[in-house]
Amino acid sequence: MTIAGAFWVGVLAARRLRDWGEGRRAIEDGTSPLALAAAGGAAPDDPRTRKIRALVAERLRHVRGPTGPVATVRGQPTPDGGPADLDLSTLRMGDVVLIESGEGDHDGDYIVEGIAHLREGGATTVVAMMQDAGKPRWLIGPPASQDWFIVEPVTGHGLVGEPPRNITRERATYSLMRRGQGSAACTGRHDRPDLPRVATYLFSGGGKDVLWLERWDHEVLLGEGKTIDATSVSFLPGS
Repeated sequence: MTIAGAFWVGVLAARRLRDWGEGRRAIEDGTSPLALAAAGGAAPDDPRTRKIRALVAERLRHVRGPTGPVATVRGQPTPDGGPADLDLSTLRMGDVVLIESGEGDHDGDYIVEGIAHLREGGATTVVAMMQDAGKPRWLIGPPASQDWFIVEPVTGHGLVGEPPRNITRERATYSLMRRGQGSAACTGRHDRPDLPRVATYLFSGGGKDVLWLERWDHEVLLGEGKTIDATSVSFLPGS
């Protein structure tokens, strides 16, 4: 019996060593079911990337608690009854925006770095400045709208002052659809001038292609991107 017992102890020990070795290799190879690959070549130890991965992983595991992160779509409760207080109008710095629109260049898990509320008359447009592992995007729209815009900031565009009615870019020629002017309130890392008012311009390139332009006195900011369905965007509180 002593020999038999020693044999089975040896077998169990060998199995544990094998399991430990396979788990170790899975972690090192990034093949664990909960491992999220680094996006855009970001360093694995980037604290911002780790935070996003942790929040997304918690969402995928459906872990819900009284104070835990809860994903919402357009401020509506999740199927498991989460709260409905997070939407485009209530975003804060550090919140996470998940976009799954089918637009490969723009889909991703973004962390909010700055927010601009642009109010014209009784309507407010929100511009959320976001990053996904070094990929900057702006999410733009009235919170209650069915369609929002996801655009990439354009540098070196050469535009100054009042923009023309047509702007030609490599992707398309864009025509002015509408313009407005309103008061502005910005928070966080928004990269906008400290001015109380801004003029905005929306250009269409046909289909889903759009240009979003902001004129802050003599400074012009430009973003190029797509129209997306607001239901393809969901939110996670950053804390």
